[in-house]
Amino acid sequence: MLAEMGDKTFRIGNVHTDSYEVIILSDALLGPIEESFAASAPMCSDCAFEPFCGADPVFHHATQGDFVGRKPLSSFCERNMAIFRRLINLMRGDDEVRRLFVRWANSRC
Repeated sequence: MLAEMGDKTFRIGNVHTDSYEVIILSDALLGPIEESFAASAPMCSDCAFEPFCGADPVFHHATQGDFVGRKPLSSFCERNMAIFRRLINLMRGDDEVRRLFVRWANSRC
């Protein structure tokens, strides 16, 4: 959608003319990944939910103009934290729910 609006930031190459290596090693792919890695992103690295979370460099670029985003203003961050808090509260409040979540977490697909 960004490309349709003229934003070519995430253009990584052409699968018909570029090699796999050119596409996978492109700055348009590696730059956002490196910059938005949650373990080193400001505020993410200190967040208790960081091991369960991730990053959305496309969303933050589109809404805030950079790959990391300003976490206090990020609806991505707000939504994820609300989900995590809800799941934790469900587990705290109901032993059966906790057992179910643990079973899901330990299941092998």
